[in-house]
Amino acid sequence: MKKIVSILLIIAMTMGGVFSNGIGAEEMEKPIALHLGSPLILSGKNMIPLDSDNPGVVPVIHKDRTLVPLRAISEHFGAVVDYDPLEREASILLKGTMYIFPIGGNHYDVIRGGELVQRVEFDTEALIIQDRTMVPLRIIAENILEMDVAYDSRVIFIGRGQDEINDEMVLEVKSKIGQALKVGSRAELIALIEGMEDSPVDDAVREPVMESPESAMEESGAAQDGSKDFSNTNEQVEGINEADIVKTDGTYIYVATRDSVKIYRANDGRPVLTDQMEVELDKETGEYVEYSELYVDEDRLVVLGRKGAMGNWIRPMPEPMPMDGVMTESIMPYYGEEYVYLGVYDIDEEGKMDLVKELEVEGGLLSSRKKDDHVYLVVNKYLSYYGPYSEQPIPLFRDSTRGSEYRELPVDSILYHPGRRIPNYLLVAAVDIMDDQEPSNIEAYLGSGSEVYMSENALYVAGNDYNSFWGSVTNIARFTVDDTQIGYSGGGMVQGSLLNQFSMDEYDGNLRLATTEWSGESVNSVHILDRNMNRIGSIENLAPGERIFSARFMGEMGYVVTFRQVDPLFVLDLSDPENPHVTGELKVPGFSNYLHPISQDVLLGIGQDVDEETGRQQGIKLSLFDVSDSGMPREIKSLILGDTGSYAEVLHNHKALMLKPQDDLIAFDATLNLYSGKLVRESFNGLLVIRASETGELELIKEISNGGVYGQNVKRPVYIDDILYYVLDDQIRAFNMDNYEEIE
Repeated sequence: MKKIVSILLIIAMTMGGVFSNGIGAEEMEKPIALHLGSPLILSGKNMIPLDSDNPGVVPVIHKDRTLVPLRAISEHFGAVVDYDPLEREASILLKGTMYIFPIGGNHYDVIRGGELVQRVEFDTEALIIQDRTMVPLRIIAENILEMDVAYDSRVIFIGRGQDEINDEMVLEVKSKIGQALKVGSRAELIALIEGMEDSPVDDAVREPVMESPESAMEESGAAQDGSKDFSNTNEQVEGINEADIVKTDGTYIYVATRDSVKIYRANDGRPVLTDQMEVELDKETGEYVEYSELYVDEDRLVVLGRKGAMGNWIRPMPEPMPMDGVMTESIMPYYGEEYVYLGVYDIDEEGKMDLVKELEVEGGLLSSRKKDDHVYLVVNKYLSYYGPYSEQPIPLFRDSTRGSEYRELPVDSILYHPGRRIPNYLLVAAVDIMDDQEPSNIEAYLGSGSEVYMSENALYVAGNDYNSFWGSVTNIARFTVDDTQIGYSGGGMVQGSLLNQFSMDEYDGNLRLATTEWSGESVNSVHILDRNMNRIGSIENLAPGERIFSARFMGEMGYVVTFRQVDPLFVLDLSDPENPHVTGELKVPGFSNYLHPISQDVLLGIGQDVDEETGRQQGIKLSLFDVSDSGMPREIKSLILGDTGSYAEVLHNHKALMLKPQDDLIAFDATLNLYSGKLVRESFNGLLVIRASETGELELIKEISNGGVYGQNVKRPVYIDDILYYVLDDQIRAFNMDNYEEIE
């Protein structure tokens, strides 16, 4: 069974990611396995980064010799490594002997007691690749570390007694650390892309041969002051910020519509516009930026958007340049795609914007996150089947810290997945929003994603695939992120599809996923993957014939809502990840699209009421669930707003929910229909303010009409101290939260 699973993993070959904080002491001296082109090591059953400080480093082929990073291999086996940038020499200290490798030289010197005792020559040279010294595998492993080396089908085993290997060992390495491999050259990339339409390219042409060593670099060793209380975006993970169309920092209110970004001084309920920028059309090129979402941190505003053009947009065709060369326009352009736009603005004391940094990445924005001073973009770039791949195989980007030109991504920043034939790119970009001179870092993968989840430790991207054996599957890519460093680190796969980002959660190093599988009758499951992305536990056949409408994971507990005619709320005990189980179930009419923890023991469900006999959806339904007794969850209060046809953005976008937990208040914009017979008697459009507490209070406090203004793109509430601001595109209304009287 174990062998079958490994074979299936190779067939479905995921995009991957595993969690690691580097090599621990317990891993040292253990035999290790490497894979040409992979940035990972397999040490026993554990996947760890080859170089945790430089996640882009991989073993490569140069002049028919395998080069490996001197630092990573040596330190794993207990040696001390140093680098002298002036002399351009890397050194290893092991058992009192020093070994010195001059960069560009085809030898190393053996030093004992400060004296040169031997010079050993080899048939290639030591090189700097991606800021790391690369040396021949057998020289470092056998000559210096006195380890055995075994090599089979691009898989490398290093350790004492590693002279014999078998097919099962090779298969295990390929199915784990061989899931995503670095592209070695432009020609190889084109072959891979063109082969995706027919069949995977044969492994023989995929050797990660280094394309241009000369261009490699040298090796080298948010706080609030508490003076104001204001609302924050409703986010899934504490400390991991999510972009939104309205933000406040307690002094200013920032609003992004599709055609403008505006800053208002809150001014105690009498907002004053301090600055704005509107979409400007370049009359020569037809290019424009359409704004979408914002981040705010201290005196920095980050604006996200889509850069496109009126009619057909000409994408500049860059000349192929090695690695990080500047692209220039050629004579033959082609009609291309959109770009994801990111602009960083400095906000002065008067609320004025000053652009300090820009990034454009070719493709469409899947999602983004912000952690501390860094924003992470996840971008899908789809390749046209009708375009000449050999002319435009690599996405472009423009980083203002590097200049005004568009550049191709360096070939050595692209990975591919041998078992997956997907003619798309998934790009992950990291931007330091506080350092105006720090360049962004972009990594690219031949694959795509549909859902994004980020924890304190890693960024996960999930994508839907189809497997002939399992049917629909979800491939999970996991990336370590450390400031602007981004590292691919393994992969996992589960049956079924995810609903949204709340279907994923990381706890105690394990990843939990809630999926629905569509194979005849729908079936729901919860899977748990360990640090190595191996499935260690699952709950299967949950509510057959229904599908998941919402999920929420809270520490050792999980909550899943499925629906067909009634709303079953399942309570899951996940404290033992190898033996998760359902502890309780509650069935009530309707369903919850979103679950929000009011406290550890009380959940708020926001969804819709349903006629139990006909299944017809009715008004918006809010429910308070008491889950203090995991075996007997109960609905302690419900509130139904409106009738059939009532709608609120919060049903499908958690960021539309304003929270004021210290006053047990929530607020969101909604449209409520009230019927008399078959006709609509009246309709309400506006803001709903609701009290929802862990003691069981659930009541509508205030309805605030939007004044009959329809068609807004922005309809969001925020609060600062005791003033509620209702943002409606280009107008902001303010209300005193003591009595909800409007401030004129």
